[in-house]
Amino acid sequence: MATEVHLGRVIRRVKFLRGLLLLLFIGAVGFAINVVHDLDQGVRSLRTAEQNDPVWVASHLQAELLQLKSDLSQFALGYGSANDVALRFDIAWSRINVLQEGKLSQIIGSFPVDASILAELEAEFQSLEPAIKRLNSNNINEEVGRSIAEDLVLSLNGFNGSIKDFLVSLAQATTKAETEFRAELLSYSHTVVYLSLTILCLLGIFILELVIELRASRKTESEMSILATEAQSAARMKMNFMSVISHELRTPLTSIIGGLTLLKRRLDGTMKDATAHKLLDVASRNGDRLLALVNDILDAQALSEGKVSVQRVPEDLNRIVISAVEGCHSYAEQLGVRYQLSTPNEEMVVLTDSARVNQIVVNLISNAAKFTSAGDVVEICLKRDGQTARIEVTDHGIGIPADRQSAIFTPFHQINPGTTGDNKSSGLGLSITKQLIDLLDGDIGFNSVEGRGSTFWIELNLLSEFSPRVETQYRPAPVSAAT
Repeated sequence: MATEVHLGRVIRRVKFLRGLLLLLFIGAVGFAINVVHDLDQGVRSLRTAEQNDPVWVASHLQAELLQLKSDLSQFALGYGSANDVALRFDIAWSRINVLQEGKLSQIIGSFPVDASILAELEAEFQSLEPAIKRLNSNNINEEVGRSIAEDLVLSLNGFNGSIKDFLVSLAQATTKAETEFRAELLSYSHTVVYLSLTILCLLGIFILELVIELRASRKTESEMSILATEAQSAARMKMNFMSVISHELRTPLTSIIGGLTLLKRRLDGTMKDATAHKLLDVASRNGDRLLALVNDILDAQALSEGKVSVQRVPEDLNRIVISAVEGCHSYAEQLGVRYQLSTPNEEMVVLTDSARVNQIVVNLISNAAKFTSAGDVVEICLKRDGQTARIEVTDHGIGIPADRQSAIFTPFHQINPGTTGDNKSSGLGLSITKQLIDLLDGDIGFNSVEGRGSTFWIELNLLSEFSPRVETQYRPAPVSAAT
């Protein structure tokens, strides 16, 4: 028991350790996946910023504004064309729109810079658009056009410093963001390295634990195999010893029992000493019981060694059951118990060994008689269940405790030693019965309630070519001490 408790504790600890390692491994893997996901998002953001560089677009806007002012100045001096001015104006406005919409607008919004200059430029371009269109019309005076161009140059001069400041702030913010991302990327790379090492260590520990457990289980299996072999060897030696002793006891026991029987017969009419008669009866009963024990041991030994053979021929179970009940009649009378037998009005033909079936039934009904109070009845019922013959033996004795029912067919098992008085058993009867019914390809089982009694049953397959027909032979009286 202490070994089982210790083994249970070790198993629970191993399971707890394995579960903890598995949880740590899953947690590390989940954290690594989260880190890789964040790293991937950062890389995507950086690529987006590089592909849509706001500094590059803003610098081009500044260049376009300078070029627009240059074209307006040349037009005011009489060298440029109004079409060139209008084209340059549209290009500069498109740069403003690009910086205020889409991904560039989101990128600029994420930086701590003042982007109000873009809105001011857009409002200024909206106010300058009519003048640009008028400048590009064919019916305008040359002097008027030059004057308009000069005014446009003056209106755009106020944005030079603001555009420059915006460009510098944007460049600084972009550089700072790239620097922070590279530092974060470096930190992530270190984290990934540590996580990878942690995962590898946990995986190695988990595999090592499995290898250790596998080796331990193999060692335990080997030890258990050795113990099982030793137990089988010890059991075999025990049975061999008991078999030798039983063989040596059978001959003198037979002689003793025979001598006691002859002595009782000779003294029945001459000896008047009641005490002597009682002593002879006690000696005779104990001799019979000892001989039965010897026979049980020899049968158990022969069954364990596979030396028991069966000869199967068609037999009517009615005849076998009636013969077994009649053979146990005197035994039941000694215990003050009656047998009540019920058989069907048909032949119950099975392909079996009648001697072995008789031995099985005798074991069951004699065992039932031991656990039945004097004056009570043991019920034996033979009946058909489809193509199966079923023999049930019911007693109204002490029953079998639920916690002991699983071992009822093991050798030398006794339900409650001492409860059967002078009719104690060897604990081999039910074990022999189970092995014999297995040899006959039958089934055995029982139903028992503690304090109310037990019903043991066996089942054998009927021969299909023997169809049921009504007959009266072998049918006993409904209630009898002998049948």
